[in-house]
Amino acid sequence: MKKTTTYIAAALMGAMSLSGCNDNFELPPMVYPTSNLKANTTIAQLKTEYWSTERNYVKEAGLAANGEHLVVKGRVISESASGNIYNSIVIQDETGALNIAVRTNKLEQSYLFGQEILVDVTALKIGGYNGLMQLGAEGTYNGAPSMTFMESAIFEEHAELNGAPQASKCDTVVATLDEIEAAKANQEGLIKMQSQLVRIENLTFEEPGQPFATDQNTNRYAKDANGKRINVRTSSYATFKNDLVPAGTGNVTGILSYYGSDWQLLLNDISGVSGFTPAEPGEKPDQPDQPAGSGDGTEANPFTVAQVKAGATGTEVWTKGYIVGWVEGQTLSTGAKFNAQATVQSNVLIADSKDAADVAVCVPVQLPAGAVRSALNLQSNPGNLGKEVLLKGNLEKYFGTAGIKTVTDYKIDGQGGEPAGPVEAVVSIDQNFDASTSLPAGWSQVQVSGDKTWYVTTFQENNYAAMTGYKGTKPPFDQWLLTPPVDMSKATDKVLSFRTQFAPYGSKTSVFEVYVLNDADPAKATVKDKLSPKLPTSATSTYSDWVESGELDLSKYTGTVYVAFRYYATQDANYATWCVDNVKVNKK
Repeated sequence: MKKTTTYIAAALMGAMSLSGCNDNFELPPMVYPTSNLKANTTIAQLKTEYWSTERNYVKEAGLAANGEHLVVKGRVISESASGNIYNSIVIQDETGALNIAVRTNKLEQSYLFGQEILVDVTALKIGGYNGLMQLGAEGTYNGAPSMTFMESAIFEEHAELNGAPQASKCDTVVATLDEIEAAKANQEGLIKMQSQLVRIENLTFEEPGQPFATDQNTNRYAKDANGKRINVRTSSYATFKNDLVPAGTGNVTGILSYYGSDWQLLLNDISGVSGFTPAEPGEKPDQPDQPAGSGDGTEANPFTVAQVKAGATGTEVWTKGYIVGWVEGQTLSTGAKFNAQATVQSNVLIADSKDAADVAVCVPVQLPAGAVRSALNLQSNPGNLGKEVLLKGNLEKYFGTAGIKTVTDYKIDGQGGEPAGPVEAVVSIDQNFDASTSLPAGWSQVQVSGDKTWYVTTFQENNYAAMTGYKGTKPPFDQWLLTPPVDMSKATDKVLSFRTQFAPYGSKTSVFEVYVLNDADPAKATVKDKLSPKLPTSATSTYSDWVESGELDLSKYTGTVYVAFRYYATQDANYATWCVDNVKVNKK
């Protein structure tokens, strides 16, 4: 680094010296790449030729009609610097736009907004990923052939840059939500609008004052004057994730993506949101004023839901309300369900009225694994709907809004519950994390240090547990994820297996380890055996493939044990992300 700096400084000094001696000195002209490829098809023609009504499919692009390689040309309309659009390059010509799924860390350097690219698509894979047409590689979706990311080396063999980036030559399509919705009705509309850079005017966000994203990819909805909505989806890695969703009416510009049968708008960066009024934290549109109430958080005089929503704070305080529903997915605004047909056990919604059916007057409650979850969740206890509940827990954000976490005690319909106690031991574990967006029943974590925790997230319809120090502010990060206790005395096939995936992001200190413990607290464990599973490696900043651990022998253990996944990282410029899935204990 010092040598490089010296050379640069010397070059600059030389230029300055020349300039001082010769007023006519001129810097050499910039040299831009020139492609040798010639386009012989448009984006619309390419998409039409390989289009299918199937949501997930893979085809191989062939030759042009004249026998030449098929070449398409377009300008980059996506930006990766903000972290919201990653492993994707979106190009546009006068006929449409195309998503190119590619694992590369060169997006910010080589594929700048407005850069013209020519791509020889012959022999590349083209098809659908849950409804979105892509150029990429063959993968799977729910076990069926689908599109996924091609490796950067393959893409670079087929793509050439041409000239200097010219942002002025990129078009932004101005469209209404009615026009965007109508485009779904036919093939021509989908081909034209999928992946386009669009601006939608006169929108209002439904949750002003909330961050654009939490620690998970987050949906924030914006609506027009007629109530039509579009999902503005933000990555948990976006640099603007903590920016607050604005109030008022304004314009939203982004890449119009597609998932399932719904549109998603992906911001290139925060500048895609314009004309709005800055929102105050926690502001809600058209939210009726709620009485502050007189609760003080004691069991005798608990907080009301209205007080919690109004900003009441405290740890190990009591709140009273009625169970009115539950939350599916990762966002409160779209996932709130006001019924007893719950598909998850990890949360409930409470309100001051048993008849409430509006998230504006509700508070989400995270149910910890154990006695509290078993007693209160609606999946196991549908009769709890409408019952009055008294909860002892911490008032903190949940689903991006005021909520209740770490519930340690409860009363329901006036009947006392049992404080959360020891989790009952199991004989075997077969956990793929697909049933919930939070840690499954019986699973726990120990936060030794740092301000980051394990979480359950979803990518390509697959749920898994993950941990990263990214966006953390208090290293070192020492976080343990533990299975429920396992009674080895009753087990026959004493083996452990799982799979892992990781993205290094240039981290020098991030460590992932796997242990067998005889206590739920690593500090108290007298048995603390480190295992040696097969783990993925990666030389890039992109995610590795999933790697199977192999069958790890647990035959020497006889009592109650825990399998523990440890993430550790000291101060670093970047932090790796580690993912765990398909954990099997004593179950071949």
